[in-house]
Amino acid sequence: MSLERSIRELSSDIIRKKTRVKDTSILRRARAMSSGSASERVSCSRCGSNLESPLFWCDRCKRSEPLTGALFAKQLKEVLEREREAELEGRGKELVWCEVEAVSGDLATLKCRKSTFDEGDTVALVEGGQARPLGVVVTGEEHVLVRLFWGVELKEGAKIRLREAEQLVSYDLQLRLLQRYSEGELTEREKRAFRVFFENAIKVGEGKGRASSYRILEPGGREGRYELDEHQKEAVERILGLQEGELLLIVGPPGTGKTRVIARAARELTERGEKVLIASHTNRAVDNVLELLPVDITLRVGRPEKVHEKIRPYMLSYKVREKLKTLEEEIKKLRKERSELRKLLEGLEKEGMLKGRLDTPEIKRRLREVEQKLKEKIEKRNRMLREESERLVGEAKIIGSTLVKCGLPPLDNVSFNTVIIDEASQAVVTLALLGMVKAEKWVLVGDHHQLPPVFKTLNEAAENLEALDPLSAFNRLIKLVDERKILWLENHYRSHPDIICFASKHVYGGRIKPHPSCSSIKLERRAKGCLYRIPDPLYSILDPEKPVVFVHVNGREKAEGGSRWNAEEVEVVVAIARRLLELGLSGERMGIIAPYRAQRSRIREKLSKEVEVDTVDAFQGREKDVIIFSGTATMPRSIAFAENKRRLNVAFTRARMKLIVVANAQAGWQGLMKEFIEYARSKGAYISWR
Repeated sequence: MSLERSIRELSSDIIRKKTRVKDTSILRRARAMSSGSASERVSCSRCGSNLESPLFWCDRCKRSEPLTGALFAKQLKEVLEREREAELEGRGKELVWCEVEAVSGDLATLKCRKSTFDEGDTVALVEGGQARPLGVVVTGEEHVLVRLFWGVELKEGAKIRLREAEQLVSYDLQLRLLQRYSEGELTEREKRAFRVFFENAIKVGEGKGRASSYRILEPGGREGRYELDEHQKEAVERILGLQEGELLLIVGPPGTGKTRVIARAARELTERGEKVLIASHTNRAVDNVLELLPVDITLRVGRPEKVHEKIRPYMLSYKVREKLKTLEEEIKKLRKERSELRKLLEGLEKEGMLKGRLDTPEIKRRLREVEQKLKEKIEKRNRMLREESERLVGEAKIIGSTLVKCGLPPLDNVSFNTVIIDEASQAVVTLALLGMVKAEKWVLVGDHHQLPPVFKTLNEAAENLEALDPLSAFNRLIKLVDERKILWLENHYRSHPDIICFASKHVYGGRIKPHPSCSSIKLERRAKGCLYRIPDPLYSILDPEKPVVFVHVNGREKAEGGSRWNAEEVEVVVAIARRLLELGLSGERMGIIAPYRAQRSRIREKLSKEVEVDTVDAFQGREKDVIIFSGTATMPRSIAFAENKRRLNVAFTRARMKLIVVANAQAGWQGLMKEFIEYARSKGAYISWR
């Protein structure tokens, strides 16, 4: 049974179950779909307390009970079904009307109104209020070419409604993997990957291989002037020393060069004749690595609109279109002529002149000829497109993709020697497995001191991010592997020492050491005629010699739905941001982070689109020269959420040159924020806003 067929059948099964559930609550409907609950059989192994699904968090011991085998499969199934159920609600999903222009085998050409679909998009067919996976977009724009999933049938001329459905199909792929595991349908290679998480059968690679070069790769795969540091070199050698069935965990804190390591290791592996998959749950992480690799041996699979402009030449569609440029021009001309002929006939019919014109039969004959030629050209294009895509995928030595795309065409039947998964802390176990089951050796790069996977339906766990660790591929393994076998990247290159040293001491146990060059990473003092020299209430806050600043604001949080906002902090944050803009700092170099959506929205309203304003989750993996963080919270429950160590660590380590934290120092902070306030005092950078 093909994977596409299995996904389709699983989707239909879940939809059928959904229609039988009368309760409108997402969580209750999802629970009803789960085949039994594991909660009755799970208790805390330390204190014996009964634990509830799906997180099995023990409030007494402040830990989650990690499950294995069938119980773990059932836990993941329940979580994924909840998430899928929320996705099925289709919140914010735009419906696009399309006409089926031509169907050739498993390829369909659709003419869409206001199409927002592009290469790599997964689309769903919406019928009777239900969405079911249709296929994957091969080429986009007005005429969309879709590779249909197994069993999908479309009639030429039919009018259909589509919606973007990557997340929906992502859940289906993960659920299908779990189903195949439960039914004993996995291949031997897939079983090895599953044993890592489901049986704790972890074989850490400890061997080393010698690299041909240790120089840092620059864009396009060029050899740089500088070499990798000692920790980065060891990471590359450990990757090269991996044997079949072995795994390597690399902790890559912010700014320690994990992208350099992945790129150098991938290049070295290809020189040994290996085929390498570089994957992550985000497009950005994949693109950062691929930019450092040669375009002639590297292929990027995904959506062009979500890929950085520099990566376009790596795209599968870009390379294919170069081969089919002439044929595409011919199709374009035929479509234009067909459209003109149809409009001519429609105009004559409206004016009642169709019968009287002698050239009407000739117009109709020409229209039939054009439509026949167009169909033949489209079929030829589709056939060549399939053949060329398969050739490029087969010949590429390095392929970059999100983890979801690993299980979809054109990668669904492709095997690799090594898979390197970046930002693995944010990948759910089953999502990571979509990539791992395709390879013989696995490298997971992550940071368990940052945010775990994000779930729509597990908001109750937000205050205890540790409760999500058993569901995170990297965080789950980091607790099971001997610490001596885990590799750390320890030298930091991105931020001023005052910024990164706080995180190093209070989050990473002093393991991160700033490179000497970091001392020169400061906000420039001169801007628009030395405006920094003019006396200003903001002078102390903006002083480049103070890379970290705490601004005390005597504000109070207010509730807004399930979120929070703080009016006084909004005004201060906006004032600081506007002053920086006046001094000549471009909005692109600045970021404003808030722990609550309501606070984010209020600040956005004031600043329009001048500066990027978002939540902590949205900024993970990003960096800006200046970061302004609004603490917002002033009540105990809100404070516990806002100053979670991982959440603040992500927010604070986004800054390169200057970190400005705005909060009420007297609100009763007890954790990392309290430590930061004292740290700012010690640096002479505690400022009260008046």
